[in-house]
Amino acid sequence: MLTDQIMKEHGLNQQESLQAVGLSRSTYHYQSQPGRTPGLFDHGLCAAIREVNRKAPVYGYRKVTAALQILGWLVNHKRVLRYMRYLKLLQPRNIKGRQWTRLATVRPVASNTYWEMDLSYVWCGDRQGYLFAVLDCFDKTIPGESLGDRCRAREASEVLEQAVLSRFQGRVPEGHRLVLRVDRGSQFTARLFRETALRLGITLEYAGVQCPNDKPYIESFFGKYKTEEVYRKEYRNITEARIGWELYRVWHETERIHQSLDYQTPRQVREQSQKMALANEEKNV
Repeated sequence: MLTDQIMKEHGLNQQESLQAVGLSRSTYHYQSQPGRTPGLFDHGLCAAIREVNRKAPVYGYRKVTAALQILGWLVNHKRVLRYMRYLKLLQPRNIKGRQWTRLATVRPVASNTYWEMDLSYVWCGDRQGYLFAVLDCFDKTIPGESLGDRCRAREASEVLEQAVLSRFQGRVPEGHRLVLRVDRGSQFTARLFRETALRLGITLEYAGVQCPNDKPYIESFFGKYKTEEVYRKEYRNITEARIGWELYRVWHETERIHQSLDYQTPRQVREQSQKMALANEEKNV
C-alpha cells in the first residue's frame, strides 16, 4: 500500500504516514464483512425466511426471528431484519391518511374576508355537547355559533347561515369574496353544507387530512375557550354548558384583550374595520 511505501522510504511511523496521505486510522484498518454483501447471503436462510413469510405474510422481522429460532436457526433479529430488507419482505409502514399539500396561512387585512369554522366537543355533565363556531380571523369575533347535542351537517349549515345573516343580511354581496376554511369532517363535506355555502356566496377551502395547522385561528380559539372556560367548570347539564358558552363568547368579544390584536378587544377592532370600510365606500362613490 501507499502508506507502507511512505513508511519505508521516509522512515515515518504509521500515524505520520497516514497524516501524510490524508487517511484516518479506522479507514486504514477497515476490513470488509463479506457476510453482509447481498450476493453472499446464506441462500438456505433466505429460503427459510421466504417459507415463514409464505405461511404468515403479516409477520414482522421479530416474529420471523422467533419462528426461525423455533425451527433451529441460530439467528438474531438484526440479521433477520437485514435479510428481510434485502428480500423486500418487510411489513409496510402505517401511513395514516392521504398525503395533502399544506395550505398557506392566510393573514386577512379586513373583516368578513376570511373565516374559519370547526366543531369542538364539550362535556356537559350528563351528555356530550357539540359546539360549532365560525370565527372571523381578522377581528376574532364569532358571527355564528351553536352549542347543542347534535353535530350533523344540518346544524353546521344553520350556523353558517346565522353567520352570513349577522354580517350580510342573508347573502354575501356580488363582487365580495369571502373565504371559509373548514376541515374534511363529514359535516363540512356533506352535500347540504356545500350547497348552503354556494347559495350564500361563500368560497369554501378544505384543509388537508390531519392538518390542524391549516386552520390555526379557530384551533387557537377553541384551545383558549377550553382552558379559560370549560376546564374550569363542571357543568351538570347542557343548559349550564350553553350559559357558560354564551357568557364566555360575550366576554371574549367585548372585554378580553388579544395580543394578536395589539391588546385590543375584538369589538374594538371590528368597529375600526367597519369605519374603514365606510370611508372606502365614500371615496369610491
